[in-house]
Amino acid sequence: MSSFVFKGKMVIVGDIAVGKTSLASRFVEDKFPKNHIASVGVAYFTKTLVVDEHLTVKFDIWDTAGQERYRSINKLYYRGAAAAVIVFDLTQKAFFSALK
Repeated sequence: MSSFVFKGKMVIVGDIAVGKTSLASRFVEDKFPKNHIASVGVAYFTKTLVVDEHLTVKFDIWDTAGQERYRSINKLYYRGAAAAVIVFDLTQKAFFSALK
């Protein structure tokens, strides 16, 4: 029987301090960071999931910084992404205003 390995790039985007790195750490390492440290630029993670004997998924995960000063640089990391995870804080109405 043949097996298939899917390789995909995923970017995690969102405003500052909404939990992008925490979400990535939980997915990759199965734990949340104990302390918040603001990301500078981009953080890179990898995760391999064996779905079954026929399918393996390898993720390249790019965790982008949320600060305004990095927004133009972050767009460079979007190229070639198969998926984007948009992280936001439901209590911050400014996020929804920015979507318009």
